[in-house]
Amino acid sequence: MKGSDKWGGGSGPRIEFVLAALVVVSLAGVYFFYLEGTGLNSGNREGVVTTVSTTGVACDSGNLPHATLLAEEDPIFTNLSNGLCYNFMGQSAGAMTFARYDGTITYPCGDSPVQSPASVIVVNVTAAQKVTAAQLLAPSSMAVQGEACDPSIPVDVVSVQDVGSTIPAVPQLNLTLAVPDGGRPIASLRAVLTLDGGSQIFKFDGVTSTTALAPRQSISATEIVLSNLSFNASEVYPLTISGTFEGGQAFSHQAHVQIAQVP
Repeated sequence: MKGSDKWGGGSGPRIEFVLAALVVVSLAGVYFFYLEGTGLNSGNREGVVTTVSTTGVACDSGNLPHATLLAEEDPIFTNLSNGLCYNFMGQSAGAMTFARYDGTITYPCGDSPVQSPASVIVVNVTAAQKVTAAQLLAPSSMAVQGEACDPSIPVDVVSVQDVGSTIPAVPQLNLTLAVPDGGRPIASLRAVLTLDGGSQIFKFDGVTSTTALAPRQSISATEIVLSNLSFNASEVYPLTISGTFEGGQAFSHQAHVQIAQVP
């Protein structure tokens, strides 16, 4: 479903997010960057939607440099890419770096989305931009350095997914939350997701004072999206998570999420 770049049809104040946090990935001496949701800063205010995209130039973009196009067409590259789309991430020290994204979204710190590359191709080129060799790297061989996670977050986001619906043309969203290792048991839980046009509430009725959600436990809720709401997989949305700990102390925490498309 298509969403608007602005929430609420453009009414009300619009807060610009600071999209400055980048993750540096070291690949055999070659560095490339991709956007990480940790850089989002909403000032803890609801009702804000921003559009983000993967860093790099898409394989089908008309803005690719001529030398990059030649590298993508070289048999050394195509033997590794198998016809899949790899974004051009940049060139450094005689090597071009390409990354493929498959839509997988993770939450390493539980409060913001990260789209990590599914695989990377590093292409060695001469000064004349002739391809001499290429290497395909799997996720297990990528060394990622990011910011330290906030240990005070009471509930982690595990995933937000656009799941199949039994009602034609009516989307359903599945939200999975978890208490982090070392966290406090949760006695009540509720989440409000701000989408284009309004808010979607997720209720977790199974979390009670007698059936508390313990550390390292997760819980999911699936809700039919209200007819006045829409969303886009390329946008990041605010999610307010609130509830009470065992003992009655209330908490409220804001995360940012990106909706994954389930195949």
